[in-house]
Amino acid sequence: MKATRHADLFTWNVYQPDRRIDFNGFYWRRHGGGVLIDPMPLSADSLDWLAGQAATVRFVILTNADHLRAGVELRDEFGARLIAPGCDRELLPNCIDAWYDEKTPLPPELGIDAHWVHGGKTEAEAVLHIPKLDALLFGDIVRSHESGVLRLLPSAKIRDRTRVCKDLRALAVLSFSCVLLGDGDSLFTGAPAAFERLLASLSPEDE
Repeated sequence: MKATRHADLFTWNVYQPDRRIDFNGFYWRRHGGGVLIDPMPLSADSLDWLAGQAATVRFVILTNADHLRAGVELRDEFGARLIAPGCDRELLPNCIDAWYDEKTPLPPELGIDAHWVHGGKTEAEAVLHIPKLDALLFGDIVRSHESGVLRLLPSAKIRDRTRVCKDLRALAVLSFSCVLLGDGDSLFTGAPAAFERLLASLSPEDE
């Protein structure tokens, strides 16, 4: 479990040799109960550390069905609530405690706003805006194969590129200083500029 520039945000990863990137999980140690997002499996040492935190895990949030990862095991380990996108109901096992979507927000107590990018691997992928961390978190649709550079999910896995690009452009109005990524290297410096470069790289037909 690695510390980040935010005192209450931690991350851990599992290297994917076929993609040459890390898959990442996140722990937000927050008053009122900790939050795991898209959690990868944890080592015994990391589990012990997490169990010893004053803000024990109360919520496990998924951004999309492919990021179930170790969500069920960690939900059971900590007696937390597992929350997933409602549009992924048919893709997930019958073990989700609550759903969120464009009409049903995440529990207000979390202080996390879900925005939606349509046309990726699934019908709609959640992008999480976390004001208290000044962070924008992407599960799959935006990733990084080179530190400091953001890119889209590979074209072969995008259903509707025009809609994806439209929805990503709508995120530009949000305030954030870091971009957290489920896949690849998160950006803790220069994130707004990197996101602007990603948007600028989109071809004219995606406007």
